Amino acid sequence: MVASNALVKRLGSKAVVMGGLAGLIASSIMIPLAQQFNVWLAAEMLQGISIGLINIGVIMILTLNFGDRLGEKLNMLYGSVGMGSLLAPIFLSYVLSFTGSALAAFIVTALVGLLCLSTFYVLRFQTRAVRRNVSEEVYVAQPSLMPDRTGPAFKQPLLWLIALQVCLYVGAEAGFSNWVITAISKEANISIRMTTPAATLFWIGITVGRMVVARLMKRGHLTNAQLLYISMLGGAACGVLLIACMQAPIICFVASFGVGLFLGPIFPTLQVIATRRFDRVPALVSSVIMVSSGFAGMTIPLSMGMLIPQIGAREVMMIPALLCLLVAFPYYLANRKEQKIVAYRQQQTEQPIYELPTIQLPIVEGVA
Repeated sequence: MVASNALVKRLGSKAVVMGGLAGLIASSIMIPLAQQFNVWLAAEMLQGISIGLINIGVIMILTLNFGDRLGEKLNMLYGSVGMGSLLAPIFLSYVLSFTGSALAAFIVTALVGLLCLSTFYVLRFQTRAVRRNVSEEVYVAQPSLMPDRTGPAFKQPLLWLIALQVCLYVGAEAGFSNWVITAISKEANISIRMTTPAATLFWIGITVGRMVVARLMKRGHLTNAQLLYISMLGGAACGVLLIACMQAPIICFVASFGVGLFLGPIFPTLQVIATRRFDRVPALVSSVIMVSSGFAGMTIPLSMGMLIPQIGAREVMMIPALLCLLVAFPYYLANRKEQKIVAYRQQQTEQPIYELPTIQLPIVEGVA
């Protein structure tokens, strides 16, 4: 996390994204050509590092260029990622069928990466944070509450509450998507092949949810607070519906789509709120979010898989629904911490601050 933060500061977000794309292109060529396991392993590691750099760099670029519309743009970005994740495997499978060569399929990936690299090279946008025009007294006093360096930022409880929110959400998403097919198959006593639409509809729901929310936020119909409140309750409700109707696969498919529809906007919205709260160290926040996501993605699905033989598939599927609701607890605590920061800013400067509609949310307090 510290290394990625320093890298973004030194090179700029555009250079970080271009470096990540170059690594992705190189790994896409190395993987099908590798004759030794160690080379293949190194290529996979390079690919993972490259994807991490691309994620952090793109988030930084959006933050620097669309600060007032970050929620809309992030939901649109992740929605586009979802569409690509759904279409790319189909396209690559056709390439593999027509050519009969894995190298050709991976070359297509490298060519797409080269196209993106060329596009980023041509485009011009803000790639570095601009020093704010505030009085010296305010600039000196603020680090105790909103630090502009990595070390003090790590000591902020608000940062770790944000990490906990992301961890709980990713645990709900990854746990549900990994085990919904197995759970329906076991409870409805049908084959895995017949239950695969549940996972597909879940990811379609995530993509649709993010695209729809991006449009609603663009028109000013939703705030971040309202969106998170609706998403947490809606995702948990659809999860409970799926558990209650596991003997009816069609209802499970609809419920799975509903879970994705409501869960989809949570992650981009949490990332927007985190970036605005720590707007002086956005690279660090992006790194913390990625590490928290990775930790939850590795541990929660594994834990659920170990519990299925012990307590049953139906009971295990309650975990994602509960995790979705539990996001409200650190979310509420983070808002309590934030009130002090907002009050301090308003007392010290007349400069306009970011809109923070998540401060007052009595209903979430009740849920927590």
